[in-house]
Amino acid sequence: MRNFIISVSVAALLAGCSSGGDGGADADGDGEITSEEMAAEAASAGSNPMRPGQWEQTMKFSEVNMAGMSGMPEGVAEMMQERMGSGFTITHCLTEEEVAQPSTEMFSGEGQEDCTYEEFDITGNRMTMRMTCNNQGGGTMKTAMEGEYGAESFELDVDTQMSGGPQGEMSMKGTVSGRRIGDCPSA
Repeated sequence: MRNFIISVSVAALLAGCSSGGDGGADADGDGEITSEEMAAEAASAGSNPMRPGQWEQTMKFSEVNMAGMSGMPEGVAEMMQERMGSGFTITHCLTEEEVAQPSTEMFSGEGQEDCTYEEFDITGNRMTMRMTCNNQGGGTMKTAMEGEYGAESFELDVDTQMSGGPQGEMSMKGTVSGRRIGDCPSA
């Protein structure tokens, strides 16, 4: 889950590298955005509006549905919903190098290299993205994100659908928000 929140929230980082208003990163118009097209979109852009530094990122789920929730003991499903709804927060140091040269793998997280981007579009300070990842443990994860970003903060609505894995069918909707809280700690 930690990799998920990092990959989702850092979406705003790469968003800042789009050239914007050009229909997105799908240069060949085939409906699938390759890693090469994502890298070209990032390379063709101007400066990234996000500032390097320590960022605090919070993920809150407003809706969590799992196929097996109805069969859980009384109170367990409600407890899971409450815990996911209360959110969790991490901090991440966004380096000058990451701002200058963002990695397309930031979206999918560790161990999620098998991802296809169906949409990636930036207009002004708004980003829309859809991607599908084939998970290492089996199954598929489809994620859609949309929201706004700036130099000091971002907020994205996230809708994730998982199927075929050991967890069974699962869907989550929520918001990931971030704000710059200062400089990165010294090494």
